[in-house]
Amino acid sequence: MSTTTTSTHTGTVAELYAAFGRGDVPAVLEYLSDNISWDHGLRANDLPWMQPRTGKQQVEEFFGILAQGMSLSVFDPQVIAADGDNVVAVLRIAGSIISNGNPVEEDLWVHVWTFDADGKVASFRHIGDLAREEIPFRG
Repeated sequence: MSTTTTSTHTGTVAELYAAFGRGDVPAVLEYLSDNISWDHGLRANDLPWMQPRTGKQQVEEFFGILAQGMSLSVFDPQVIAADGDNVVAVLRIAGSIISNGNPVEEDLWVHVWTFDADGKVASFRHIGDLAREEIPFRG
């Protein structure tokens, strides 16, 4: 993969995070392939937003469920790095569970983005300690 493509992919991920920060879910969806694989391979968990999804409609549902479940006060991409069609981002997040007010904080949350030949995101995965959200969620 060319350096230009790798640079483009890191720029796209930065734009995705900016759109998320603005609450602009339609802009996020524009960058995704129609049949995107979202969080496939996660262990079974209690978090309604951290479930495997396929396709843009289900990813849109993810954002709605996340907004109902967690309020983020910090969403800080610390590093965005790429190798070919893969982009890895390391983030710091903080906020609270809406249903009970319990705090959530994660200093090392990783996102893995994979792009297809058309430059769209073909797959996405959260990697981190899910218990750091599950325990506060359970209350």
